[in-house]
Formats: sequence, C-alpha cells, structure tokens
Amino acid sequence: MKGEIYLNNLKNVKEVEMLPLSNDYVFKRIFGKGGNEKILKSLLEAILKIHIQKIEVKNPEIPKETIDEKLSILDIRAEINENTIIDIEMQVGNTTAIDRRLVVYNAKLIAGDIKISEEYKNVKDTIVICILNDAIIERNAYLSLAMLKYEKTEDIRYVDMGYEQEEQYLTKMTKYYIIELPKFKKKKPKVADLLEKWLYVIGGDQKMIEECKNDNEEIKEAVKQLKEMSADEYERELYEIRERSRLTYNTEMNEARRKGIEEGEKRGEKRGEKREKEKIAKKMKEEGLDIELIKKITTLTEKEINLL
Repeated sequence: MKGEIYLNNLKNVKEVEMLPLSNDYVFKRIFGKGGNEKILKSLLEAILKIHIQKIEVKNPEIPKETIDEKLSILDIRAEINENTIIDIEMQVGNTTAIDRRLVVYNAKLIAGDIKISEEYKNVKDTIVICILNDAIIERNAYLSLAMLKYEKTEDIRYVDMGYEQEEQYLTKMTKYYIIELPKFKKKKPKVADLLEKWLYVIGGDQKMIEECKNDNEEIKEAVKQLKEMSADEYERELYEIRERSRLTYNTEMNEARRKGIEEGEKRGEKRGEKREKEKIAKKMKEEGLDIELIKKITTLTEKEINLL
C-alpha cells in the first residue's frame, strides 16, 4: 500500500531494523517534515547553543524525482527568530571541495533573501550546517565553527589608531557549522549535553538511542517517528531507492578513478561550480546588487560578471 503508514501501537508491530538518520532522505523526512518543527528546533538549539523562539521550515516537501537522482541535494532550509536563514544538510557522500560548496550554499541563501528594494542592512544572518559521514577537516574536533575572520595585523602594516583591541571578525552574520560523525564516534563521549544525545541518535548507536530518548521529549518523538517510518514498507522502499542511487554513484566514481579519468571528473566539477556561481551572479545582477559584492560572494571576476 503506497503512502505513509503510521502505526498507532508499536508494541503490536514486529521489531524492524531502524533506518539510519545519517541517510539524507531519512534525515529530511524526520527533521524537515511539516509538524516536526519542535524536533528540528531542539537539534538546532543543541548545535547553535541559542534559544529559538520561532522556526519555519521553508522546504518541507521532498520531490519524488529527487530521490533517485544521484547528485540531488536533500537539504532543509529554515528561518529562525525571523532574522536568520539556515541551510542544514546531511552529507552522505561526494565531499569533494566541501569548503567551496559550503560557500556556494551560503551565497544561495543570501541571494535568495535579497530584493531590489531592500538595503544591505536588512539582509538576514545566514548559517550553513553540514553533517558529514566522513572525517575530512584537518581539525581535532567533531564540531567546527567557521566565520569570516581578520588575519592578525602585520607589524609593517600597524597604525596606532588607539584601539586597545582590534576587530576580530569582518562579520558575524554568516557562520558555517561542520559536524563530522566519524570523529564523534571515535571519541565516544559521555552524554554531557543535548548535542551529544542528538549525535548518538543520528549516528545510529542503538544502545545510546534508548538511553538518550528517555529524558528528552523531542528525541523521544524523533525516535518514535523513526520507528514508524522504518516499519513502513513504502518509506523503506524510498530509502532503498535513495541508497541505491548513492551506491551507484559511488561505484561509477570508483570505476572512473580506476580507469584513470580523475582529471576529467575534476574538470567537470569545476565547470559545474562555475555554472552555479554564474547563476547566482546573474540573479544578483538582476536584483541590482553592487558588482563588488557579487565578486566577493561568487569569486567571479568583473569581466565574467559583465558577460552574463
């Protein structure tokens, strides 16, 4: 039977293996679904260490055509407290050039928020959160926060302006949070805060899941829905389609590398990144944004922007 099957009494249902929250389809289905704002709010508060008064998911739907597309992105876009736009993604594979991809994700958030009539001061803060199933950042932390920070003033450039302490950040309006699940699993921390509880649940540690759900209502509800989803044949079918697409992509990429065409793959990725930047720049030009700002956000040259 197609459609979602919600079980009223899980005790009467044969236990099935829970689907992994570290799969991007399952992740979005639980955290991005309409009506699950409290669950997403709890996770975001744990990551950002802030109190969220209001939250709205901007893209709760999951288009069917994206499930079996190998390169489609199932992200969650949300607005919190009416002043911050967030993009959160469970990255299940293809972590190539993740730093550049995060910058592009952020540029999309900014470009989508700007209107011709608005002033720059009205642009909302943006946050990009990426949860990785790989350990790729050369840092000794499973959670890394990055912002646009000034370099230390060189002695040769020093001017005594009377500032006892210099500005440390160009802006705090844009932030990047990167969570690497393999590093968290390697540490195996004691449960000290809400973030660690959520990461044990997302990481699929069955023993810790049962422990963590007992003293947090949002985690308890997420686990309940995950069990319901796991017992739903139609949902499992969609999950398996998504997994097959990912595995097919990984197999194709490994075969391509084996045949020695890595360089071609890199060229294709660069072309794809360039096209994405050009789309963003074109949209920003149409919105009447300053060329210098477009250059900073997209890293395109003025000549490339003018040719669009």
